[in-house]
Amino acid sequence: MTVTMTSAMKITKLSPHIGAEVTGIDLRQPIDAETRRRLNEAVVENIALVVRDQHFDAPQFLAAASLFGEPSEQDPNKRRYSVSEAPLVRVVSSRHTDKNGNRVKPGARWHTDHTNMEVPPKYTILYALELPESGGNTNVANTRAGYESLPEDLKKRIDGMQTVNVYVASVAKHHDTDREAIQATIKPKPILQPLVRTNPDNGTKAIYFHPNKTENIVGMDPEASQALLDELVERLLQPQFIYSHKWRKGDMFLWDNRSSLHKASFDYDPAQHRMHYRVHIKGERAI
Repeated sequence: MTVTMTSAMKITKLSPHIGAEVTGIDLRQPIDAETRRRLNEAVVENIALVVRDQHFDAPQFLAAASLFGEPSEQDPNKRRYSVSEAPLVRVVSSRHTDKNGNRVKPGARWHTDHTNMEVPPKYTILYALELPESGGNTNVANTRAGYESLPEDLKKRIDGMQTVNVYVASVAKHHDTDREAIQATIKPKPILQPLVRTNPDNGTKAIYFHPNKTENIVGMDPEASQALLDELVERLLQPQFIYSHKWRKGDMFLWDNRSSLHKASFDYDPAQHRMHYRVHIKGERAI
């Protein structure tokens, strides 16, 4: 039996440029088509969306994430972090370590997810399990508004540019010894992605790249490519375009990878545990 939730649900903008909050809905319950449509439109419009006061186990989280599209396989080299009863759900924990026993800090640099895949994820969705007493925010930047704010000559320069994406770039600034070992072993095929990507859901353009996976921009060497990406990040990261999500237990937080960059904050007590479930939603070939 389908339960209509639209009348109880409220979507509130958190800032003019990015972020919205959803209240008055329990995503464990059946959701009608109109509510699903409103939720999906809210992600595309606001880029970052938090659904408050949820209470999931892993299969329930996967089912709720499926309201936003088809869940997809995440990094196949990290399947050890999958949840057994829901393999498309991964655990993201501050206590994960690399092959040398060092704690890893995934997502410490501004990026968008899995540009080394031919079909990168459309949305990334997190659900809070354990949180530090303070700190550990997830930050999302609106690269659609950032692109629109660029000078016209810079827009013309970068429109049509393509990035060459690998598992870990040779000039990556954040090193993960596990990823470097995988890159050296499997030597995956480089994937081309547009530096300026068009979102098929609304036709808008946005800056789109992962600095640690960009080996180079076509026609440029790796060092010059990273210099240009660094310049773009500096121009994009205007305070009004950034939403810094302060986590609460029960938060389900998602963002549109096609129109944003994100990063995790590692400003919390390392003795305290920060842990989430994560699901990726299948996207489309970038254009």
